[in-house]
Amino acid sequence: MLNSKSFAVISKSEILSLKKAPLYLLFILFFALLGYAREFFFVHLNNVLFMLYYQREAEMPVPAVMRWAQDFSYERLYYSKYLFTLLCTLIYYLLSLWTLKKLALGRFFERVLSWTYLLFIVLSAFSMAYAWFVKERLNAEEYTLSRWLMGVLQSPIICLILLAAEPLYQSTQNHDPKREDHL
Repeated sequence: MLNSKSFAVISKSEILSLKKAPLYLLFILFFALLGYAREFFFVHLNNVLFMLYYQREAEMPVPAVMRWAQDFSYERLYYSKYLFTLLCTLIYYLLSLWTLKKLALGRFFERVLSWTYLLFIVLSAFSMAYAWFVKERLNAEEYTLSRWLMGVLQSPIICLILLAAEPLYQSTQNHDPKREDHL
């Protein structure tokens, strides 16, 4: 026979977590689809660049959705990759921002996300500028650093870290500094 003591007490935060579970799944789905689309796009764009640079067919066929890229010159297509990178970064930022608005409590995490994206973009730009103006080439270590920084921005990693940090942040907000019951 069951009595009232048999049932576990569910806290308010656990109920909120259960309500957010479909949003977490949606978040994972959107980031997975965006990651696949980004990878598909850049792999095939690099394939077209290979074909244009070496003036020969590549082993990998160009999908119909990417054939438009073959109409451009190598230089124009190469430099357009920077614009496409910025566009992908913007899309990842917006998706991360939307996710934090739906899943995190408060605007603190949205500000941290925005400042992190801004910092990474500035560091990436300085790294590229240093490689270009000081080392006079873009294949230096600074270019690799810049690409790595932009790669982080084109992933859900910052959003995931912020979501994982939310319970810790909330516990610091609920902490009463006047209480002496901690050692």
